[in-house]
Amino acid sequence: MLAGVRDPYWNHNTHYHPWLLAQLPDSARTALDVGCGDGLLARKLARHCPSVLGVDIDAPVLAAAAPAPNVTYKQADFRDLTGTFDYVTAVASLHHVPVDEGLTALRRLVAPGGTLAIVGLWSMSLRSDFGYLLRYPLVRAVDLLRHKSDPPAPLHAPEDSLDRIRRSAAELLPGATIRKRLLWRYTLLWHKPAAE
Repeated sequence: MLAGVRDPYWNHNTHYHPWLLAQLPDSARTALDVGCGDGLLARKLARHCPSVLGVDIDAPVLAAAAPAPNVTYKQADFRDLTGTFDYVTAVASLHHVPVDEGLTALRRLVAPGGTLAIVGLWSMSLRSDFGYLLRYPLVRAVDLLRHKSDPPAPLHAPEDSLDRIRRSAAELLPGATIRKRLLWRYTLLWHKPAAE
């Protein structure tokens, strides 16, 4: 976030916008924001990147996206897109499609030498995520302090465990780094080899 510029709302996804902006390569000329919703992240990326495409499958949500210099919006399923981008982001959108299919499409959309940054959700269980679920009181406190607000958007419960996502990423995005984060999110960062 630029100094003096406040987001119109805060939620578990916008909390990770600074992390996503920090991953944007200085050399990036093109960026793709998958599941862009109202375009908030796309507009932030466009402050640092000359050409940003925001894609969302939901027409009513996309209709609320504010225009901005260097930003184009398109209603589409990201799995059907062609072309490549120097930087690709997907925030709370990968879990809307089968994980292997989604990661394969995202891999294809990243230009050689480009970067993929995902902020995602996983399906939690008491057995595998007990220690993480103990964070609930902390998350609730953060929500109350920050006044969590979500713009209208279709919701979809995640189906894949984090172990399943890790296995898929290891196969499809060799070298990807995945970290559990606060606020029921994980981050995935992958740099596509320049020779690929």
